[in-house]
Amino acid sequence: MSTSSDVHVRPARLSDYAAFVRLFPELAVPDPIPTEQRFAKELVPTAVVAELGARGPEPIVGYAYFQLMGRTLYVRHVITDPTARRRGVGLALMEALRAHGLANACVDWCLNVKPDNDAALALYRVGMSEAFASVSLAVPWAVVPESAPAHAHAVRPIDAGDDARVELAMRMIDGQLATLRAVGPDRVLLMLEEGQGEVTGAAVFHPHFPGAYPFRVARPELTWPMLAALRPYAREADLVINVVVEGQADVADALVSKGAIVTLSSVHMKGRL
Repeated sequence: MSTSSDVHVRPARLSDYAAFVRLFPELAVPDPIPTEQRFAKELVPTAVVAELGARGPEPIVGYAYFQLMGRTLYVRHVITDPTARRRGVGLALMEALRAHGLANACVDWCLNVKPDNDAALALYRVGMSEAFASVSLAVPWAVVPESAPAHAHAVRPIDAGDDARVELAMRMIDGQLATLRAVGPDRVLLMLEEGQGEVTGAAVFHPHFPGAYPFRVARPELTWPMLAALRPYAREADLVINVVVEGQADVADALVSKGAIVTLSSVHMKGRL
C-alpha cells in the first residue's frame, strides 16, 4: 500500500504501538490512550500508518483507523504528526482508506470531526458533507434511576437476528451492530421495545470504557429507561457513563438538564466513495 509524493502508507503492525501512543493525544479527546492489548485486538486489524520517504528514528508521521460496517467504511481516527503537517499526510491516509473501502465493496464512508478543526473540515469536504452534530457527555450514574417502570417497555438483548430492524428503527448504519458485537464479548447490546415489538431505544455499552455508543432513543423521555437498562452492567467503581448522542439535540439537552457534562462536540460527515 503506497501513495504519491514522499508519503508511504502501510498496514499497522503490533510494533507500531509506541508511535500510536505518541500520536493519539493529537486527537484531543477526553478518552484514555488504549492499552497495548486493545491496540492489538481492535485497532491493528483495520489501521494504517503513514511514513515519510526519508526514514529516521521516528518514521511514522500519522495513522488512521477505520471500521467496516456493512457497505460503509467508518473512519475513526486520522492523525498527522504536527511536525509533518502540510506535507500531504492526511490526504495520503484518506486516499488509502478510500481504496480499502472500494476494495471491500463499500459504497460510502463517514467520520466525525470537531467543528473548529478548519483544516480537517477542508480535507473531508472533498467527497463528504456535514450530516448532523454529535456530542459526548459524561453522565453521573447518580442521576440515572435504579430502574424504570416495568409496564412502560420491555428491555432485552439485541440478538443478531434483531440487527436489521433495530438499525432501521434507530437510523443506524447497516451492519453497525454486527461490527460492534464482533469487537468482543464485553460489549452489551440492549434494546427497548414498546407495544407490539416497536423498537424505541438501542445502545451498545462498553463497561470497561465505560461508555455507550451508539445510544439512540425514539423520544427524549426514553433516555432514562435506556440508561437504567445499562446500569446493572456498570462497574461498581465507575461514577459516570460516557454517552455519545448523535443528531438528537433534545436527548443531549435532557441529559444536560440532569447534570451531564458535555465533554466533546463533533460534526458527523458522510459521502459516497
